[in-house]
Amino acid sequence: MLKIGRNDLCPCGSGKKYKKCCMDKDKQLMAKPIVRNPFNHLLTYEEVNELSTDEIILTLRKMGISFNQETFLKDIEKSYSAEDISESWFDQYTVTAKGRDEDFPWLAAWILWERLAPTKKLSMEQMNDLIEKGFEYVDKKDPVSACDTWLKVWEAIKERIKPEFQNLDYLDKHYKGSFFISNFCQDLEYELHNAGLKDPVYFEKRLKYCHEFCDYFPKEDELIIHNMRRAIAESYAKLDQYGKAESEFEKLVQDFPDNPWGYIGWGDLFFFEHRKDYHKARELYEKGLTIAKDQTDIVSIKERLEDLKEE
Repeated sequence: MLKIGRNDLCPCGSGKKYKKCCMDKDKQLMAKPIVRNPFNHLLTYEEVNELSTDEIILTLRKMGISFNQETFLKDIEKSYSAEDISESWFDQYTVTAKGRDEDFPWLAAWILWERLAPTKKLSMEQMNDLIEKGFEYVDKKDPVSACDTWLKVWEAIKERIKPEFQNLDYLDKHYKGSFFISNFCQDLEYELHNAGLKDPVYFEKRLKYCHEFCDYFPKEDELIIHNMRRAIAESYAKLDQYGKAESEFEKLVQDFPDNPWGYIGWGDLFFFEHRKDYHKARELYEKGLTIAKDQTDIVSIKERLEDLKEE
């Protein structure tokens, strides 16, 4: 344990001497044992979360980690996960945590991050929990709650974006959760569409999200960018803003002349939406068919053309 002298400045950052600040409180906390789960050899998040912030900090100090809140908040600014911070503690200090307690610094960093950091500065552990919670809502056929949950993750991702990030490779590399950020971003777009079918306000949120994604990651995979831009055009149509929708589709086929789904989406605008024009829809589908190479795309277009014959 790192020894603190009575006349040293208190590690809490108050500027007072230790004996005039936290010494008596620390003595009381020293006598409190960590609550343990006898049925599990691994220390759990729930066990550590039962401790007060002061108890967690004191336990870290007993393990040799000189915790300082100001330094911790600075570490959060440059770290992506509580695991990153925990690893830096093991590198910086002679940490005495062994066996079951070896996970305590990581769990402590995770919980202190939740309690002390600004709301939008989510750790990767927090983001991972929210992503998993969103999938639980998806499984329950509740896309609205899924999107409300996942949009918090998107706000946290935006906090991490730097001008030099032109695609998601950097975040995928540093994200240590169960999902790739790139996959999550596509899932969010899809569920915003499903939520929009229940409440049109989510088509507005889909517009905002897809515009932001394309602005932040202009050099992301071409197929992902195409899908995001098609989602923008489709969302305008769902909001009855057909002029904007058609303008977006026109720009989409100009920028991606070899992708038939620009023409398919544009044709759908005149086939399935309120603005019926079957001749225009057929013309656009046929243009898509001339450039389609994938058999699945060809089948999708031919099915639409067959359906048009019945109109």
